Amino acid sequence: MTILTKRQIQSQSIRNQEDSLVDSVRILSDITKKDIEKSYNINGIYDTEAYYSNRYGWTLRKTVD
Repeated sequence: MTILTKRQIQSQSIRNQEDSLVDSVRILSDITKKDIEKSYNINGIYDTEAYYSNRYGWTLRKTVD
């Protein structure tokens, strides 16, 4: 069995926090996308999707094939 140094434990903790943050952002973006789709009743409309851009935030756009 290996003994982890304090530095290794800290780096693993930081990695775990970063992974947790990425997962949280992914979940929030999925929830926001679904909320937009429900509020505009997009479930029955084809060729549209919720899209996030840094400049405009959440917007609706036609799907690019």
